[in-house]
Amino acid sequence: MIIPWVAFLKEDEQLLIETPTRRRIANGPGAVITPALSRVSRREAIALGPTDYLRVRDTLSGELRNETGPKLLFLGPGEEVAEELQAIPLKRGQYMRLIDQSSGAIRVERGEGRVVLAPTEAILEDVRDGINIDEQTAVLVRDTIAGGLELITAPQVFAPAPTQQIVEVRRRVRLEDHEAVVIKERSGAYRIRTGADAERAFFLGPYDELVTFRWSSGLHKDRRELKITHLDQRPKFMWYELEARTQDNVELTIGITFFWQIVGVERMVRTTDDTPGDVCSHARSQIIQSVSQVSLERFLAAFNAIIREAVLGGGDSFYDERGVVLHAVEVRAVSCKDPATQRVLQEIIQETTNRLNRLQQQESENEVRLRQIRGETEAEELRGRLMDVRRVVELAQAEIGGAAEAGRVRAFLDALGAELAPAEKLAVFQTLRKQEALMALSTGSASLFFTPEDVDLRIQTR
Repeated sequence: MIIPWVAFLKEDEQLLIETPTRRRIANGPGAVITPALSRVSRREAIALGPTDYLRVRDTLSGELRNETGPKLLFLGPGEEVAEELQAIPLKRGQYMRLIDQSSGAIRVERGEGRVVLAPTEAILEDVRDGINIDEQTAVLVRDTIAGGLELITAPQVFAPAPTQQIVEVRRRVRLEDHEAVVIKERSGAYRIRTGADAERAFFLGPYDELVTFRWSSGLHKDRRELKITHLDQRPKFMWYELEARTQDNVELTIGITFFWQIVGVERMVRTTDDTPGDVCSHARSQIIQSVSQVSLERFLAAFNAIIREAVLGGGDSFYDERGVVLHAVEVRAVSCKDPATQRVLQEIIQETTNRLNRLQQQESENEVRLRQIRGETEAEELRGRLMDVRRVVELAQAEIGGAAEAGRVRAFLDALGAELAPAEKLAVFQTLRKQEALMALSTGSASLFFTPEDVDLRIQTR
């Protein structure tokens, strides 16, 4: 532009005036007279919201600075927008870590608030929730300057300091009455805590760790996949399966159930790192040796006694040295490895079962018959008692009736007077009794047969 001219600017406009020697700006609102031999460009101001900020670069010095809202920003004559950014909001209890890339210094921003990154800062850790520390939760942190560990247990919403690094969040160890844990200290020594201790709930120290036991698992104890930190000292069952060969060369698969208990944690830690594996392996060798000395028939007749004697007999100190007690061992299943032998064994077992069933059935029938006989005997005894009672009653009734009849006869005979002889009185009485009998017969349907002597019948011929 060779000649001067007048430019009118609004409140959000800016005029950049470039002359041969320098650059300057004019901000609105207002009227600006541009000089001759200048180049003029109009540009708008930048409106920044409450969460907006700009990273502005000085093109002459290369320096960066932040411009935060809310405001209306007019750039300087040698400035340009390097980056448009949004402030990062932090809620209460949240934090984030930032690093200054020019110095390596780290700072931590905590909520509530908004975070504006300095021109040379970058995000080291994104927004994270603080850790609630209470009676059951603690935080293990490392001092990045001194390298030491510290366990934070004071109740708070924890956010690490710039020189702190969170190693882990720890839960309070709580032991039940039957539980025990093994703690490895900084020196490598082991310390045992049990549920019977006075302090049964505690945090591990900064340099302490719970020992994790890797025990053998599975029916054959051939995989060390069981991971345990809390040892259960109650008696418990454990299944195991092994193969053994009898004296007559029959290969058997034997299923065993152990009823065992941990009674000495210190001895167990000192002598073994796989308690179930050691128990089963030692028992296996003892069982194989015992089974090899008996025939199949003898083994099937007393397999529980043979296995129990092999494992528990003989005063073996192996289990006690490992802090373990075997309360019982039982055979859970027996089968032949060879299919043909197994079929024969099944037939033997089936026949034995059938025989036992028949014996049981016969015993049941005998018991039913015995109860029936007992019932009949009791009924006959009661019937005999009833007959005895009836006989006594009838005898008493007969005595009473006889006494009454005797009284009537005596009264009748006395009434006949003393003029008649006793024989005549008796003849009169018998005649009257015959008359009464004839009257009873005549009124009924009975038939009476008399002999000639009874009626004084005489046959005369003339």
